[in-house]
Amino acid sequence: HERQAGQIVRQRFVELGYDVTVQRFPLPEGGRSLNVVGRTPGRLRVIIVAHMDGMPGTRAANDNASGVGVTVMLAKYLANEPGVLVAALGAEERRHTGAGWHLGSRKLTSSLTPFQKRGVRLALSIDMVGYGHTLNIRGLESTPNRSARLLLAAARELGITATYLRDTGQSDHDDLTRGGVPAAWIEWRWDPCWHQPCDRLHRLKPYRLTAAGRVVRRAAMNVVG
Repeated sequence: HERQAGQIVRQRFVELGYDVTVQRFPLPEGGRSLNVVGRTPGRLRVIIVAHMDGMPGTRAANDNASGVGVTVMLAKYLANEPGVLVAALGAEERRHTGAGWHLGSRKLTSSLTPFQKRGVRLALSIDMVGYGHTLNIRGLESTPNRSARLLLAAARELGITATYLRDTGQSDHDDLTRGGVPAAWIEWRWDPCWHQPCDRLHRLKPYRLTAAGRVVRRAAMNVVG
């Protein structure tokens, strides 16, 4: 299923004119996973990622088809802007992979040069944005880092209520941040079907997806537009 999702995302990125690469990497207990990465020309300024994998026994609709869907839509809006990286990542679910890291984001971060990392102004994970009542911008730090501040400012500009919530590294922003790219996570909370069989498509709220996408788009355009 992860490979099938990767094929869909890759095709869409190619259609939109991105320079697309596929990063493959091994899993701790055997097998392989992959990232699908799209780039526009110019020095890297914005990184937007969402993980394709889900927990076994679930449809993974909110966690995290919602994030992948919003990322693919944002790729359309940002295709003509310089310095944008959009990616659908594999092997985020540590409970499934048995790894101590979010392997896809770790692979992506390790592929960036120090020069590229220094140029990034906005980096974020879009994860679980189809269900919930509170829009949180999350980060590892006790106060918002640069990426989180940009997202919070974009939400204010749009009249969308968003609050900062510190977390312990439960999404792909964790490995970006620890790898030298201060990143944030945008999420609607709370979803009682997280990692449960009830995480199905019919529960997702289109207006939640739209709100998250608008915030990210505004923040990204404030950097590159």
